[in-house]
Amino acid sequence: MQRKLFILSLIIHLAGIAFLQAQDLQNLKNSKPFTLHGNISAGLNAYSNFTNPKDSANNTSFGSNPAYFLQANPVVSIYGYNIPINLLIASQNKSFNTPFNRFGLSPQYKWIKLHLGWQSLNFSQFTLSGQQMLGAGFELTPGKFRAAFMYGRFNNAVTDISQYNNLNNNIPLYKRSGFAAKIGYGSVASFIEFSYLQARDDSNSVPKSIIDSIPVRPAANQVAGLNSQLTILKSLVIKAEMAASYYVGNVSGDSLQTGNSWAKLAAFTPRAGSRISFAGQAGLSYQFHAGNINLQYRRVDPNYQSMGAFYMQTDIEQYSIGFNYGFLKNKLHLQSNIGWQKNNLAHIAVNNSRRTIGNIGLNYSPSSAFGIDVNYSNYGISQQIIPVYTDPTAIVRYDSVRISEVNQSISVSPHVFINGDNIQHSISLQADFQLLHNNNPAQSDEDFTSSMSSLIYSLIFPKAKFNISNTLNYFNTILTGNVSATLGYNLGISKTLGADAKSADRKKLIRSVSLSLYGGYFSNSLNHTSSGSTISLNPAVSFSLRGKHTLQLNLNYTSMKNNGNTNINHQQLMFSTRYNVTF
Repeated sequence: MQRKLFILSLIIHLAGIAFLQAQDLQNLKNSKPFTLHGNISAGLNAYSNFTNPKDSANNTSFGSNPAYFLQANPVVSIYGYNIPINLLIASQNKSFNTPFNRFGLSPQYKWIKLHLGWQSLNFSQFTLSGQQMLGAGFELTPGKFRAAFMYGRFNNAVTDISQYNNLNNNIPLYKRSGFAAKIGYGSVASFIEFSYLQARDDSNSVPKSIIDSIPVRPAANQVAGLNSQLTILKSLVIKAEMAASYYVGNVSGDSLQTGNSWAKLAAFTPRAGSRISFAGQAGLSYQFHAGNINLQYRRVDPNYQSMGAFYMQTDIEQYSIGFNYGFLKNKLHLQSNIGWQKNNLAHIAVNNSRRTIGNIGLNYSPSSAFGIDVNYSNYGISQQIIPVYTDPTAIVRYDSVRISEVNQSISVSPHVFINGDNIQHSISLQADFQLLHNNNPAQSDEDFTSSMSSLIYSLIFPKAKFNISNTLNYFNTILTGNVSATLGYNLGISKTLGADAKSADRKKLIRSVSLSLYGGYFSNSLNHTSSGSTISLNPAVSFSLRGKHTLQLNLNYTSMKNNGNTNINHQQLMFSTRYNVTF
């Protein structure tokens, strides 16, 4: 009996996957009953550190401690349902598992779809939004009508206190179950949907010894949401999404007597600390010839929470407007956005924050041979600390302690491409500059500036299958009076020998060989004084073999010289090989 149970559990374990694609049962007869595909890889890595030859612990002979691995990723398909399996055998780790070890099916017949096992559905960003559930549900989409329902378990209880502490209290403690529903009507362009979620923690799912040691209590939550979209004459799109959340932080707490009308709709008894909060987002977009304009408003109350959503930023109100337009027969594009954001919506936070975000971008492409992008952004934040006074006669100065910063950045990216039958030239430049200015006089020395530029020149010989790339990099940062800079050069060479995969002789063992060599040199300085350098070399060769087999050999050498007090030259050498077969 135990052997049968073991075999059954092994079969279930092999079939465990994250999620399976929905299979249309109408095409079931056209699907193959069983297929197998995937790949198998094996490799060997050898590493040596030549940092300090006098240290016997680091002065190891090359390849004395090799690391090997064997990895298989077969995918079993049964009537179109894919079951991926992962097998790994390595010198440091041996495992046999399936991704996430979760199983889910979503069979579909015409406008009826069922959900079984682990599922991640999205009804609304404020109600059910990607939260994984283990259970059963359905979706109905006959014509313009749409309805969905899912019931199941959100998570298991944590019965080991070390698990809860190691995850920094970022997971629910109790077993949580619930359901979510959605009903709506409309098309892709115009629709209206109502969604609802209700979930509750099981207070008996965690031992009392753990509950007494941490300040977390079983909670309950119900959320109702509305999501709508209206498209007028294919040009004007109006969107609105809103939700109300009733959250009980402790279902075992003292009951709360209230005469509010919302209590009649509550699925859970109001308790001390219960709260109702709201969230919403609305937007308007207008499409006109060669461009569009959009407006958006978003507001989320402090401590808004839904058990069906992983995370969302709360205590926020923001406005934004965006503009995009094409000139000169769409050869010149202008894009701009500006937004305002604030917090402390309930006037109970210890600070007031105001943010302003704006950016503008230009793209000019008169031909396929030349183009240039220019982008500018400005981000500002101001924060006022609100002091708490016990003396009602005290004068409150909100700007006595404050943060005021402006972050500006600009980037310019021109590129030139010269096309030819035998040789092609590609030249591009990426230049970025960023400035963070602190407006607080007491912190004026904390300004930060950063500049970066990369000049790339590539030579491409398409007929010879030979490429050369040259990259010149420069980085510079200034912070608290210290100037650090890096200047470097990278060279890349690649060459392919043999015919391509389509025209190659299938009888040959080696169909093609790819050779590459990449190297670079970087020089570092601090306050205009050399602080060290880095050299790297990476030769590699790849063989394309008969029957979808490949063999790769790589060598990586890195030398880092430090001109500081230690004056140590760090040297590392790594060799790796990988053999892969696809079936």
